[in-house]
Amino acid sequence: IKYTNAVYYPFQGTPSVPWDMFDLSKYRAHSWHCLDDLEKRSPYAVLYTSLNCPYHCSYCNVHTLYGDHKVRYRPLEDVYKELDYFAQKGIRNLKIWDECFTLNHKRVEKICDYIIDNDYKFNIWAYARLKQVNPIMLSRMWMAGIRWIAYGFESTKDKKSVQALETVLLTKECGLNINANFMFGLPGETLDDMKASLEFAIQQNFEWANFQVALPYPGSAWWDSLEEKPTDWARFSQFHPNMYGNPEAIKFREYAFRTYFTRPEYLDMIGSKFGDKAVRHIEEMLKWQIK
Repeated sequence: IKYTNAVYYPFQGTPSVPWDMFDLSKYRAHSWHCLDDLEKRSPYAVLYTSLNCPYHCSYCNVHTLYGDHKVRYRPLEDVYKELDYFAQKGIRNLKIWDECFTLNHKRVEKICDYIIDNDYKFNIWAYARLKQVNPIMLSRMWMAGIRWIAYGFESTKDKKSVQALETVLLTKECGLNINANFMFGLPGETLDDMKASLEFAIQQNFEWANFQVALPYPGSAWWDSLEEKPTDWARFSQFHPNMYGNPEAIKFREYAFRTYFTRPEYLDMIGSKFGDKAVRHIEEMLKWQIK
C-alpha cells in the first residue's frame, strides 16, 4: 500500500553533524517529554532523518526553506551513526525533528529495529500525521523508545474527528503518549469552532496539548494571499504583547490553556501515569502568567 507521495531525494554530500562541538549536557528536553523522570531532562539532542514535507497546508511555510515539496531522506547509515554516538554518550532524551517522521513506514521500521537490536535506552518523541500511522509501526516505535508522538489536530472545524478518534485510540493502545497540537484563529474559524477543538481535546484527555494562535507566517499560502502582508517580524511571536492574529483567538488561547491543564481529571491521569512529581510540576507551570 502506498501511504505517502513523498519523493526520495537524498542529501548530496551532507557531512554528519559535528556533535563533539556541542556540550549536550547544557541542553534539556521539554518538561512534558520527561514527565516520567523530570530530574533527567539533560543531556538532550535532536536528530533529523529527513527534511521537508510533501503536503500543502495553507498555514505552513516550511517549504520556504527548501523551495519545493520534495522530502530529502538522510542515508540510513548516517542516522545509525548518530544514534550510536548518542547512546555512547549516555544521551537518553532525543527529539526526531523530521516534519513528519512517519511518512515512510519501511524507513521508520528500519530505524526502530536498529535501536531495538542495539538495546539502546532512549526516550524519544517525534512528529506524525494522523493518516500516516499503523499499528505495526506504532508498536515498533514504542519498543524503540519513542514514548511520545506529536499529532497536528490543528482545528476540528472540518470534522475530521472520525479519523482523529481512530488514530488516537490506536496510538493509546500501542502505549504511546500523545502531544496534541491545536491552533485557534484559522481563516473562517468561529469562536464555536475554537470551543469545539478545546472540547475535543478535553474529551480525549491527551497527556499534553499545545494551544497556539494561527498566524499567516511569511512564505505560507495564507501569507501570500493577503493584499497587505504583515512584516513586523517580532509580532509573529506567540507571546508578543501585540502579536498578529485574531484577537478573539489570542484571548481564547489563554482560556484553553488554563481550562485544559487545571482539570482534576487531567491531573489525576498525569498522577496515575507519571507520579505526583509530574503533577506538582504542572501546577507550578500554571502559576506563570502570559503577559
